[in-house]
Amino acid sequence: MEYEWYSSDEPSTASQYAARAVFPYLLIGNTRAANKALLLFTSKLSSSHPGLGVQSISSPSSDIRIYPSLPLLNFLGLLLLAIQRGSSDLYKQVKTHYASHLKEVGWEEPLAQIGEMYFGIKIPSQSNPMFDMMSSMLMGGNNPFAAKKKEQKSAGAAAPAAAPPAPAVD
Repeated sequence: MEYEWYSSDEPSTASQYAARAVFPYLLIGNTRAANKALLLFTSKLSSSHPGLGVQSISSPSSDIRIYPSLPLLNFLGLLLLAIQRGSSDLYKQVKTHYASHLKEVGWEEPLAQIGEMYFGIKIPSQSNPMFDMMSSMLMGGNNPFAAKKKEQKSAGAAAPAAAPPAPAVD
């Protein structure tokens, strides 16, 4: 379906339509369907545009098509290859190599989620100081959303003694 939508749009938008098929499958953990979606899209693209200059690279473990004029489509293929191999180093290299192209399309959020899901790359959490302050005042410091602080306990240290109750005010 994405290819039919793409066929009525600009030729340079092929990778954006392919990503619309690939990213949702990756985000639900279905790499087989993501590979199939990219393969179907690129097969239709190659057959309807024979002048693209596609280069096929095959190995016993995987096949990939390189499109010199569509770098983000190459990125999607290499992303799937990195996921298949489980290589966070390859993922980081591919992301940095295509960084200038990735800035143009706004794929930061899905790529961050994919990096966390498949490669264990943590998404940096953004803290809101005003929210943290208000929640500590209103919730008595027991904010379930605040980052947990680690307490260091030594093996020989005794538990702290309970404080005496506050005197009653008349």
